[in-house]
Order: sequence, then structure tokens, then C-alpha cells
Amino acid sequence: PAAMGRKGVSYAEKQVRMQAYFHETRQVFSLKQLERKLPKAKGIVSQSVKDVLQSLVDEEKVDFDKIGSGNFFWSFPSKASQKRKNLISSLESEIGRKKRKLDQLHQQKQKASMGRDDTDRRRKNLQKYKDLQDMIAKVDGELSKFAASDPKTIEKKQKAIKYCWTNANRWIDNVFQILTFAKKKRPDLKDKDILKYMQLPEDLDYLPDPKHGT
Repeated sequence: PAAMGRKGVSYAEKQVRMQAYFHETRQVFSLKQLERKLPKAKGIVSQSVKDVLQSLVDEEKVDFDKIGSGNFFWSFPSKASQKRKNLISSLESEIGRKKRKLDQLHQQKQKASMGRDDTDRRRKNLQKYKDLQDMIAKVDGELSKFAASDPKTIEKKQKAIKYCWTNANRWIDNVFQILTFAKKKRPDLKDKDILKYMQLPEDLDYLPDPKHGT
């Protein structure tokens, strides 16, 4: 269609259209065949076909093999689906590892007392806690990319993230309980002084819900 061939089609859009053409046709093509077919089928000008095709090969979204004196290219939907499943499986394993580490930190915090805490240990635990915050945000962003294609799997991952978020906030709640206990023993102490002693930020607060951002 003429509308698809107009100027202004982004490079990323050309990649999407080209890969879609492979998936729709489920055939093997030479470069010359693609340069002839893609302008009409997907609105990709022939001069840019080679460059876009090479980028898809580099990203392992299109396979190729040299047969005789020519190169031939193909990309089937089954491979893209498997690659997506492998990535989701990897993210699931990463969430599991981080969740177990968060549980360990939570247990350590419950056992700790303000008078006997080791300064170096508190500093390391705080850094691990911050790393887990970053991990939750990163994984949540990665999983959101797949929401449209695999909603059931994403729902499981979002529940895992919710679990991590809940435990992190429970950890913070324990800190606030320590503040309350300390102030009963020493009414002259202020929150910021106690937090400073624990090497925690003065503006410590509960983490926002990763789903709603509130």
C-alpha cells in the first residue's frame, strides 16, 4: 500500500515489518527476493532491505545459511515464541533468588537489636536492601514488555514482585517498631537521630506499590 511506503517509517518499524513478513510467509528467501517483495508487501524500500535484514540477523531474530553461492534467510514464529519463553523463565529464576535473599534479610532484621547491631553488617544489609529495590523495579519493567503476549505468565511474575514488595515493606515496618521502642526507653531521642545511628535515610518510608506507583 502507498501509505506504508511513505517517508518517515522508523528503523525499528522496518524491523518489525520485515520479521512479520517472515512469520506470515514461513518461507526461505534470498536477499534479492526480499528486495523485490518487501517494498510492495511491507512498504520497505529496496535500498534499506539489506541493512535492516542484517540488523535482524545480528539480533538473532532472523536465521541465515549459505547455500551454494548465495545466502538464504528465514524466521519462524516458533523460534521467537521459544526465545520469549526462555527469557521469562530466566526472569522467574532471578525473582526466586532475590525473593529468598529478601526473606533472609527480613529474618536477620527480626533477630537484630538496636544495641547489639554490628555497624558493618547494617551497612551491608542496607545496600542489599537497596539492590533488591532496584531489582524489583527492573524486573517489573522487563515483564511489562511481555504482558500482551503472555498474560498468564506475567500475572505469576507480578505476584512474585508483589511478594518481594510486601516483605520489603514488612522490613521497613520493623524499623519503625524499633523507633517506637527506642523512644519509649529514651523519650529525648528523635527519629532522625535513631535512623542516623542505624545508618538509614532520615526520609525512610514504605515502598510504593510497583503496580500502581502509589
